[in-house]
Amino acid sequence: MIKNFIKYLAGNFGKFLRNIFHLRLSRDIYKSLGFYGIFTIPLNKTNITFNNFRDEISNDIFYSGIFGNYEGFSLKIWNKLCLEAKKSYVLDIGGYSGVYSLVAASANNKINIQTYEPHPNTYNWLKKNINSNNFKNININNFALSHKDGDLTFYNSKGESPSGFSAINHNFIEKDAGTMICKAKDINYLLQNNLMDMKISLIKIDIERAELSLLKLIIKRIIQDKTIILCEILDTDLYPKFDELFIPYGYDSLLIDDKNYQVKRVKSLTGENKVGRNVLFLPSEFNFNIKN
Repeated sequence: MIKNFIKYLAGNFGKFLRNIFHLRLSRDIYKSLGFYGIFTIPLNKTNITFNNFRDEISNDIFYSGIFGNYEGFSLKIWNKLCLEAKKSYVLDIGGYSGVYSLVAASANNKINIQTYEPHPNTYNWLKKNINSNNFKNININNFALSHKDGDLTFYNSKGESPSGFSAINHNFIEKDAGTMICKAKDINYLLQNNLMDMKISLIKIDIERAELSLLKLIIKRIIQDKTIILCEILDTDLYPKFDELFIPYGYDSLLIDDKNYQVKRVKSLTGENKVGRNVLFLPSEFNFNIKN
């Protein structure tokens, strides 16, 4: 009881300092100043409202800004791509609490954003964040995407809204983290029956080491639409496999360094060192300059 009260006081004191004095606290300090409540971030001539669930992502955005310590350069690149997108579908696969979807919606009201989040509690966070804003072009879906309809086992189910929640039983699954069964739907059926009237211009995919297997399922549609993919890749030993998937179709890779706000465009990932979690895959003819 006393510990929770101290956390409450500390969190609200940090919130007061940030709101009133606009102090830029370091992550080492503000990581202990989480709070429950809402806050707004200005972006693209509007405001995005976030619900802080005393979680790391919300805390990063509140204290360091939307292009700050939480994948700040990736989000800046994503925002620019969304600003430039024509009328089309944008898929946010592994939407978590909805940051990427909200940035996309604030950038462009002509895109139709489809967000997928299978974890029930995380989906509630997502739903609350979307409902706290007035964007009309975000559609949230409480199921996973897979090769078929049915139940799908997820690992790393420890905690209220586990960030490592994965449909892949990989080598980094935490011991005794638990499993959870979630509903899944056939991604190709959805693409062919629900999302055929427009091209898919952008996909952001962050599903904890299950990205490659899902992208393989829809590579024909990706190539057809010349879709740009913002993909989390946690393991460099998967770089050659992503090369095998994208290089034959004339895609380049953009390694994103969120810590140092840098990018490196390469023809092949194989042999490259990891500089961050995210990689942008884009057609080689696509002239992209984040400084523009």
